Amino acid sequence: MTAWNVPRPLVLVDVRMARRRRTGVARYAGELRAGVERAAPGDLRVVFVSGPPGLPRRNRLTSVGNLVIDLTWTHLGLPALAAARRASLIHAAFNWAPVLAPCPRVVTVHDLSWERLPADYPAGFRRYARLFTRLSARRARVVIAVSAATGADLVDLYRVPSSRITVVPHGVQIPPVSDVARDDVILHVGEFEPRKRVPTLIHGHARYWANGGRHRLVIAGAGGSDDGAVHRAAMENPGCDLRGFVSDAELAELYARATLAVTLSRHEGFGLPVLEAMAAGCAVMVSDTPALVEVAGEPALVIDDVSVDGVARALDGALGNPADLAARGRRGRARAAGYTWDAAAAMTLDVYRRAIVGPR
Repeated sequence: MTAWNVPRPLVLVDVRMARRRRTGVARYAGELRAGVERAAPGDLRVVFVSGPPGLPRRNRLTSVGNLVIDLTWTHLGLPALAAARRASLIHAAFNWAPVLAPCPRVVTVHDLSWERLPADYPAGFRRYARLFTRLSARRARVVIAVSAATGADLVDLYRVPSSRITVVPHGVQIPPVSDVARDDVILHVGEFEPRKRVPTLIHGHARYWANGGRHRLVIAGAGGSDDGAVHRAAMENPGCDLRGFVSDAELAELYARATLAVTLSRHEGFGLPVLEAMAAGCAVMVSDTPALVEVAGEPALVIDDVSVDGVARALDGALGNPADLAARGRRGRARAAGYTWDAAAAMTLDVYRRAIVGPR
């Protein structure tokens, strides 16, 4: 058989979670796919798969149903598909790979927040996430960590050898420089999980607002176990607007017009909204969390007192110095330019090649 008749290795990329969640996971899956298509690797066939559709998220019964569908797809359907198509590699793009598979596996681990903040998660989810993420990371030929901080967690908590971990940061699209004046807006983007500390941000902003602050707080996001607490806090804060999930175009407009973007998570695997805000030239304020500090770097305002009073003081101090915020926005945009989805796709394709060949 001549060299040009040898079939290219097939890589199946499981992006099932992207169809279930409108968060950074979906952004990662979509941008990775687009980056791989732009790269058009001549030595690999990369196919993105997501299995059967899930049930609408309505109650506990539909949650259990989705869990059954996810488990069946991940541990039975995906391996069967890989066997039928003679795949050379499976890439599980969100934490959990098949326990058994007919070919090597690569897994992307986005964070281990349930280990760092166990009280924020139901016991059942913690057990599920711990079991399958640990198994996936230990059995994968290569583990992709989205940040050095997540890579360190894998070594520390799951004893994954650092030699099998490759850090592939997320990327961002750098929009054109906008000449539109920034509004008196503070922006937060993301789901309402306890670790995000969104109620604390709202209460801190309410105190800043009551003391004469003029910048409104706009929150783009929804869902999560803190959803009720967020809505109750927002009802008590006349300066807070809840937008729910917004379109990509609306989100880009918010990033372009906000004066400050704030993320106060107690734990993150990467912090994509921070990078997206920086790419738009928006100054960012982050909590002193390893992954957020890693991504945001020197241009960010970093606060370690994430109490209601601490947030109010930090907002008042930051917004009282618009020249400093503008300068941080410019430096942040320059820093964000170093993170691209094309680079992430190229690094991921290199992981595929190494994983297919196997350990030396």
